[in-house]
Amino acid sequence: MSTIDRLRDIVRGSATRPVAVRELTYEPVGSDGLPMDRCGVPAFRGASAVDTPFGPVVTIDHAFEGDWPFLGISPAECEVVAPGALSTLTGRQVTPRPSRRASPVFLDLETTGLSGGAGTVAFLVGCGFYEDGAFRTRQFFLNGYAVERALLHLVAEFLAEAPFIVTYNGRTFDVPVMEMRWQFHRIPPPLDDLPHVDMLPPARRLWREAEDGADRSCRLVALEEVLLGYARQGDVPGWEIPQRYFDYVRWGDPAPLEPVLLHNRLDLVSLAAITARAQRLVDEGAGAARDACECVALGRIYRRAGLLDRAETCFRQASTVFGGQRAVREDAFHELATLLRRQRRFADAAQAWRDLLALGHDRSRAARDAIQALAVHHEHRERNLQHARDLARRALRAEQDPGRRDDLRHRLARIQRKLEALAPDGTAQPVLIDAPEGGD
Repeated sequence: MSTIDRLRDIVRGSATRPVAVRELTYEPVGSDGLPMDRCGVPAFRGASAVDTPFGPVVTIDHAFEGDWPFLGISPAECEVVAPGALSTLTGRQVTPRPSRRASPVFLDLETTGLSGGAGTVAFLVGCGFYEDGAFRTRQFFLNGYAVERALLHLVAEFLAEAPFIVTYNGRTFDVPVMEMRWQFHRIPPPLDDLPHVDMLPPARRLWREAEDGADRSCRLVALEEVLLGYARQGDVPGWEIPQRYFDYVRWGDPAPLEPVLLHNRLDLVSLAAITARAQRLVDEGAGAARDACECVALGRIYRRAGLLDRAETCFRQASTVFGGQRAVREDAFHELATLLRRQRRFADAAQAWRDLLALGHDRSRAARDAIQALAVHHEHRERNLQHARDLARRALRAEQDPGRRDDLRHRLARIQRKLEALAPDGTAQPVLIDAPEGGD
């Protein structure tokens, strides 16, 4: 039967003979075009070969004990994993899967492309975990495209024993890359029912804002320096990593890949240490915050999780105890007043707004919100229309947004009508709605 006849039968659904399924394989070739044997174990420290039904896979094992890079924190201190704290951090319920291994697996890939896509291959799958007071890494290395199926099979077996995984930006990069490769090789993805904690969003919520108001980089190498006191020296840049692997595939020299292995191991240990730092912060509360900015960010995380008492403690401590920069204290008072108002604790919220204004800056967004909130409070709750009018005029002088200025003009007009209704003899002082920017 010809190929075209077989295709016609398949389309009609009446194929008479089954078509054999052939696996896609790769055979590396040398400069002479002949297949090369690239299945040996590269000369990496800690490397060995693990047999699988699809061929041997190179793994590299390392244990961080004496060479733990971070000061003031040990592997044993980081080993405690608190699913409740991770649930608070991520906003997702983290329920570890029953497993003989207590530690989660920290996962990080090095790939042949930085933007993903169908042609992107993970040539190094780095896995980290705690065991016996040390942080250990196991890296699965693709020493040739022909062994990708074997590598994916071994990684799937390893992750099947994990209670959950922790990544950094894994939801948008690492996990989709791995799932795509498993599907290409018709291997059931082991991550479908495996709990996953992506630490990038919590890290951004906690540490993106610096005390000077600037946005801090949340790359792992940047957070290492800020939070853990460790600055990498001579680290291989990420954009260079794919080319180093392509050179290895072409020429067979493993030496340029040694810095890539180290880079991956440091990413894993940094991820583990930063995860421990974040969950300890959530467990211990405001007292564990290192500055006012971190304390405000922690309060927002508590508020998002519905832990309002702990959120209030963070906002109060950030506004009074740390004595940080004015902008950070304003932010803390703003968050505190908003939280109290939503709980209908209006008198307490009004005091927080007053404390914010006592910092002495009417032009900031937080201060403008405070003035308007107090105007509303005095108009509708305190029934002090004179004070409400003064505050509304103050807000109008400070406000720059045209829409908000229109709202304030309407408020002033309404307050004036109320005052005139209370003084029908015309003794109510008229309000100058379009007050000049510099004064009454």
